[in-house]
Formats: sequence, C-alpha cells, structure tokens
Amino acid sequence: MEAEKFDRKTFVRRTKLYVPANRDKFVAKAWTRGADCIILDLEDAVAPGDKASARRMVKDDIPIVRKGGADVQVRINREFEEEDLDAVVIPGVTSLMIPKCETVADIQRLDGLVARLEKERGLSVGRIQFDLIFETARGILRMEDIAEASPRIVSMTTGQADLSVDLGFTRYPELNFDQYFYPETKLLYAARAAGVQAHGMGAQNNADYVSVSAGKEAMLKACRYAYRMGFMGTSVIHPAWVEAANEGFSPPADEVALARRVKEALDQAYARGEGSVSVDGKMYDVANMKFVNYLLIRAEAVERRNAEKAAALAAAGGTV
Repeated sequence: MEAEKFDRKTFVRRTKLYVPANRDKFVAKAWTRGADCIILDLEDAVAPGDKASARRMVKDDIPIVRKGGADVQVRINREFEEEDLDAVVIPGVTSLMIPKCETVADIQRLDGLVARLEKERGLSVGRIQFDLIFETARGILRMEDIAEASPRIVSMTTGQADLSVDLGFTRYPELNFDQYFYPETKLLYAARAAGVQAHGMGAQNNADYVSVSAGKEAMLKACRYAYRMGFMGTSVIHPAWVEAANEGFSPPADEVALARRVKEALDQAYARGEGSVSVDGKMYDVANMKFVNYLLIRAEAVERRNAEKAAALAAAGGTV
C-alpha cells in the first residue's frame, strides 16, 4: 500500500515539540502539551553514552506521547542511522526527522532503508514521512534538488545552530536576519517548488529560539511573523511555547472572517457577471479569490486538527 497523497495546504503540523526519548518525566507529560507532533529525539538531546538505551525506549514512548492526538516523529542520528532506523521504523511512528541533509543520494538511500524495513515488518511501504533539516552550507546549496529527492518528504527547515558553526558565524540576536536571510528565503522557495511545507521561524532579528525565558507573547510574535512569511510550522524546545506557536501558525480569526465575507461577495458578483467587488472600501477580484480560497481551506484544516486533538485528549482523560 502506498502512502496517502500529501497536500501541503491541508497538512497541519504547526508545532513539533522536542522530547528526549530517554527522559521519562518529559515523555510522561508530552501528550498533554497540545503539540501537533511530538519529536522523540535521539540526537542532540541525548548524551553520546545514552544513544543505545534511548533508541530502545522509543517503542515504549510511542503509546504515551500519542495519547493526545499528536503525530509521533523521531529525530535520528546520521552517524547511527542504520541502528536508529532498525529501532524506530515501527507501528506508531508517523515520520522521521533527518538532520544534516546534504545530498540527494543520502535521502534516497534512507528512503530505501526505510522501505525495506517497512516491507519486512508488514508496514505500509511509503507511509513513514521525512522532515528534513539543512544544517550545512553544502546542504543549503543543494536544497532545491534534495527537496524533491523522495515522496516521503513533507517539510523542511534549517538548523540555525549547526549552520552557524559550519559557516563560522558569531551569533548575536541583532544579526539573525542578516546571517540567515539567504538560507531561510531559499528554503521557502525550494519547499514551495517541491510542494512541501517550509518550517521554522525564518530570519528575524532579536528572536531567541533557545532561551527558555522567552515569554508566550514573544513566541507568538515570532511565529506570526514566520507565518506571514510563508512558513507553516516550527519545532519548539519548551512546552510553554506550544500554545503560542499553534496560534501563531494558524490563520488569524479576523482574517478568516474577512475571507468569508469576501468570498460571499465575490460569489455574488460572479453570479451577476461582474469580476470584482468592493468590501470595506477595498477592491477584490479573481486574484484575491485564489488567496481567499487557500486561507479558508487552511483554516478548515486547522479546525479539524484541533478537534482531533481535543477528542483524543478528552478520551485519554486530559484537558485542552
């Protein structure tokens, strides 16, 4: 059985919450946080000496973290990719986060390894998705081709921390925009061209994504900026940021309400044989209708995802 066709517009994964796979206390509460996706991390959040034991814990973590309706993703280690894949290509895993993406051949090789394991284990071949992280100059320069390397790919992002090391950046919050404008803008275009989602916060000055002291308002502002630039979700390291990120990457209620009014007015105008209409003193035509339709489709998809998670939380005895 092949994977279901991916639709960038209706796919909702606004928030991906990192949870170390070997930290029981974080795993136990992850399902209550409201994230669209839980990332069971085997890479940076796990000490080198704990990689093997963390890998073995994934199968027991899955039924816990998915209770709230979140997708389950695993971030693998590239240096231990075969061992990690052998442990995590199992029922309940929705997707794999692939760090340090640099070549088409690497992604296609990983695709083949996952397909073999899916087939051997009676899983639907092609169902497990890939989220790509670009963390080196080599990967950034090849991004357009890599984005189309596998039909498993549903989203892509940059890893600004590792990218800064590779490029020799001295990191200052006031230089974030200047340092990351090129890779983040390239990511947006490469993702769009490949029909997948661009994730991340983009290039923003004075936005600190690793400071756990950052408040919800600061996170909401950063996520709303990224949403308006075309990004469709992000990963977060702190559960307190999930609510703000979910809101930031959702179509704002006032814009959705206006879109509905514009659509109704344009539908009526088309019925009269007119190609444009005025709403609140502004003119709208066919070009505007394309965006209105997109916005309403996205809003409905977000509403469905929220309802799915709310139902799962209620069934598991949690709260929204």
